Amino acid sequence: MIVTPATREEATPLLAAAHDLALRHAAVGLTPQAAPLPAWTQLRAMRAWLNRARKAASSAEPTGNTAAEWLLDNDYQVQRAVLHIKEGMPEEFYRRLPGVARGRERGFPRIHSLAHALLHASHLQISLTATVDFVCGYQEEEPLSMAEIWALPTMLRLACLEILVSSFARLFPDSPSPFDLGDETALHRGTDDTECVSRAIANLAVISAIPWKDFFDRTSLVESVLHCDPAAVYPRMDFATRDQYRHAIEQLSDKSGHIEQEVAERLVAHCRPERLSPYNHVGYWLIGPGLAAFEASLEMRPRGVDRAKRWIGRHPAGLYAFALMAAGLIGFLLPALYLGYVGATMSGWVLGIALSLLPASILSVTVVNWIATLLVPPRVLPKLDFSQRVADDCRTAVVVPVLVGDARDVPPLLKKLEAHYLSNPDPRFEFVLLSDYTDADQAAVPADAAIDEALRTGVAHLNKFHGTDGLGPFHLLHRPRLHNEAQGSWMGWERKRGKLEQFNRFVLHGDRSPYSLAEGQVEKLRNLRFVVTADADTRLPTEVVSRLVATLAHPLNRARFDPGSGRVTSGYTILQPRVEIAPESENHSIFARIFGGDTAIDIYSRAVSDVYQDVVGSGIFVGKGIYEIAPFEHSVEGKIPENTLLSHDLFEGLHGRAGLVSDIIVYEGFPSGYLDYRRRWHRWVRGDWQLLPWLFSRVPARGGKRIANRLSWFDRLKIFDNLRRSLVPPSLVGLLLGGWFVLAGSPWVWTLLALLAPAAYLFTD
Repeated sequence: MIVTPATREEATPLLAAAHDLALRHAAVGLTPQAAPLPAWTQLRAMRAWLNRARKAASSAEPTGNTAAEWLLDNDYQVQRAVLHIKEGMPEEFYRRLPGVARGRERGFPRIHSLAHALLHASHLQISLTATVDFVCGYQEEEPLSMAEIWALPTMLRLACLEILVSSFARLFPDSPSPFDLGDETALHRGTDDTECVSRAIANLAVISAIPWKDFFDRTSLVESVLHCDPAAVYPRMDFATRDQYRHAIEQLSDKSGHIEQEVAERLVAHCRPERLSPYNHVGYWLIGPGLAAFEASLEMRPRGVDRAKRWIGRHPAGLYAFALMAAGLIGFLLPALYLGYVGATMSGWVLGIALSLLPASILSVTVVNWIATLLVPPRVLPKLDFSQRVADDCRTAVVVPVLVGDARDVPPLLKKLEAHYLSNPDPRFEFVLLSDYTDADQAAVPADAAIDEALRTGVAHLNKFHGTDGLGPFHLLHRPRLHNEAQGSWMGWERKRGKLEQFNRFVLHGDRSPYSLAEGQVEKLRNLRFVVTADADTRLPTEVVSRLVATLAHPLNRARFDPGSGRVTSGYTILQPRVEIAPESENHSIFARIFGGDTAIDIYSRAVSDVYQDVVGSGIFVGKGIYEIAPFEHSVEGKIPENTLLSHDLFEGLHGRAGLVSDIIVYEGFPSGYLDYRRRWHRWVRGDWQLLPWLFSRVPARGGKRIANRLSWFDRLKIFDNLRRSLVPPSLVGLLLGGWFVLAGSPWVWTLLALLAPAAYLFTD
């Protein structure tokens, strides 16, 4: 919010100077595009000037060489300022700054003139308060654009360099200025040159220390208007999300011809306070489904490229599927042409194409995804600001579903649960161990009693150590074995999926019957809203839980259901962070170092499905993320048959609509050897093929029923893609064997083609 000077008497000189400058600019007018600053293209000469100035300062007379000492002691400040200016003012951004139309400032951006006026009015002693007061005083007469406010730190650095150079050049004529200084430095000639040098250098350090994000929030007129969001959501969002909204305001201002403040005011007026969220939130009309309607209210008529982009935005799934098909056909050309070149028979040609089918699909998917990531910007989901504390209505449990086969397995699990707490210690978070015994031939085995005691005492110790009076954030919910006729074994009901389903049932309905052992204040779990799931080898970095909660709690990300079909039409019930392999896992063995970064094949160790999120707005759930309990349960209620799905993550993500939060990262381990990798791969492939019935129109459901398939064709494409990926390794082996023993032509050519497909990611990653 914009802040007026707290002490009017102290701020009067600053305000008077700001008002005078604003009135002068209003009188002479502004030009839409500023000409390049005379000093701009010559900043590269500053290094040579510094060398000359350093030599001049080193040979200065002992008397009166204070300016020389300042430069010798602080020339790194000058070099750093030059780098900041080059990085902070690219030409495209610079040309958005309005310039002064006439007068001695003609051809310069007005924010450059404002920077010099601020330094002059503050006697070369700037501070956050003085800068805020001056800019607010200026905007009482003339509003500044958001780009100008962001440009002020860079312009202040440039102004300080100009003052430094001009003053030093007068003290040491052998070190002339490397660029034309213009007339602005004349404002400061009443001050002693030595004092100008010292204060200019000191200001460079002050500028680096000022929190410019805070300055922007206190001076931006657009920010002040958006704070009036009827839903009262905008003030609660984090800085990056508010910046995303402000960039959208800038784009609408450029395309509509309305000034930014007017666009923001129209946006707030366009909200519907009489309706519930999200329609009364500015983001719904700015970056959400209501954008087209708001643009129409601004009388915007998209043309050319904008119209094409909108058409593409309305048909992303179809275009993506068409691109995959086209790339797949092109991928077949190379083996087909080679078979024709070597004169293969019709049967040999058909066999060669069949063996090349899946390897060619690897190449097509890799290339299309690479092109999509180049053309489509990452879709960053909006977030609330929970950096200080999580809201009271967003209580969350971090749950770790585990199997325990021996009492010695318990301490490492509790240590992992404690690590999650230490990295995410918000008082609104609970940490729950959902445990089962390992499978057995009978309901109980002798080791169970020791496991129960280790679990109970371990959780109690954590609560005693981290809590108050033995009451803390750690909880245990342990299930007994039940007989599974299909598996012929005693085991936890439905394994991990069953743990989470029964935990959700307890939270929503208070059903504790599935649990044989509980520890901690488990009744506190009844008021939960979100659940973050983590495997036993998952590492949750600092504040990652609060950021996940802040994302799913944002109104634009909340799931909304179609009353007729029951499908999630917007928002998400699940959010999947980006999953990276823990660094220590990659270094654990040679196998992990080689295969740990294979992003083209193993989507479970790294979320490469961000192309789904960026193109169609929904990603793939791989079991580590956050879900909102009530809507998540509603999305899958009655739709999962028992003893059918081992791989439930993709199923739940498709029915509940999962979003990928690519700017939030969690880490997990990676198999240290081939046998561990093979066992994990077998589980995933088995689970993927269990989803085969969901490619058809009628699908199985709870209680032996068959119901209409609610998944869209693109959701089914994701299932099909997983099945395709599971067949890739045997297809590559088949192509290699066929090339060496059956297919016409050189076996080395077929070997090269077989290796080219999986190696494509090396050129696109």
